[in-house]
Amino acid sequence: MARVPLSGRPRPITGGLLSGNERLQCSLFAPRPARSTPLDLERCAQVLGTVQEISKASPDLDGCQKLLGCVADELRAEQGVLILSNPLTRELEFVVYNQDPCVPKLYADYYCDLDPTGLPDYVRGRTPLPRRPPAYMVSDLMDVVDYSSLLSTEFYNDFFRSARIHYDIVALVSPNADTHAALCLHRARTGKPFSPDEVTVLEMIAPFVGNHLERMFAASLRSALEAGPGEGIIVCDTSGRVLYCNETARSLCASQGRLGTLGLTVEASFVGYALSRPEVLTEVCDADVSSREVTLEHGAAGRVITLEPPPAPGLGWAQPLKDRFGLSQREVEVLDRLMTGASNKEISQALFIAECTVKKHVHSIATKIGVRSRASIAHAVRKELGAVR
Repeated sequence: MARVPLSGRPRPITGGLLSGNERLQCSLFAPRPARSTPLDLERCAQVLGTVQEISKASPDLDGCQKLLGCVADELRAEQGVLILSNPLTRELEFVVYNQDPCVPKLYADYYCDLDPTGLPDYVRGRTPLPRRPPAYMVSDLMDVVDYSSLLSTEFYNDFFRSARIHYDIVALVSPNADTHAALCLHRARTGKPFSPDEVTVLEMIAPFVGNHLERMFAASLRSALEAGPGEGIIVCDTSGRVLYCNETARSLCASQGRLGTLGLTVEASFVGYALSRPEVLTEVCDADVSSREVTLEHGAAGRVITLEPPPAPGLGWAQPLKDRFGLSQREVEVLDRLMTGASNKEISQALFIAECTVKKHVHSIATKIGVRSRASIAHAVRKELGAVR
């Protein structure tokens, strides 16, 4: 399968754009005028047919592409993209319809930081829907953005315009607390704006998109619940696409740098990241790695990867390391739990300190020891104590 080349940071190609301090401020989550309207019976019947097709889509990436095509055809959109988040790395992933896969790659590599709507933070789970959130929210970009200002931004001129995007309608999908996604449909400037009827159609369809994603991400949680204390769990489908991971696994892998170090490959048909081989984790994580085949809840085959950090060296390690590296007592307490594979959140709860304080202690420990990542801290400590296998 052909690979999508990873591009570097694009260079601006137009002048007269807003500066960083003048960037357009807007939000998909802000109050906006209601545009949805009741549909007539004939259109409702047509939408029902599309919903039935969506319900037949298999709970995998092929099903996502079929689903996206059905929705784009129903709304007569020229392009479509389903934006997801990799559960392990929190990197953005994309399923595309009638769009060059390089377009979402450019977005992920650079332009997502210029997106004035806050969409990337929502998909990564950093921004919940406001107040008592509905599971689904549909926004037409023209309702939440001052387009006269948008047309002067780098985001529009260097990204939207080059990708032949002018009209954009977005459905925010939250089928559960761990699954956030955005379904975006586009038209070029030569096309027509999305109508109130089409907003209503997408509002009707969005819950069924959410149902599909919930089935897709519903890995065998029984396998995860069987994990022992401190174990990291990653659940993949047969192609290596990460479906689920717990906080411990994310903590063990998150500090390892860019995606390439985790053996994550970029595929042409699905512009995202797949774990190419489980054993690559042994090369970048200070943990024992094992895997086994399982049956996922939707009946498909999958694989559970277990990351088990080596045991902490014992109580006698603290004073020698404290003297050797000049660690404070609090840093020793943080290091003790870090050595067991505990996440920053777990450490903060155990020591009754803020998570941001834990991050500061971890950074200080790494600086004093002379390393740059959490896994390197554990490796350096075991090497210092003669505990490296």
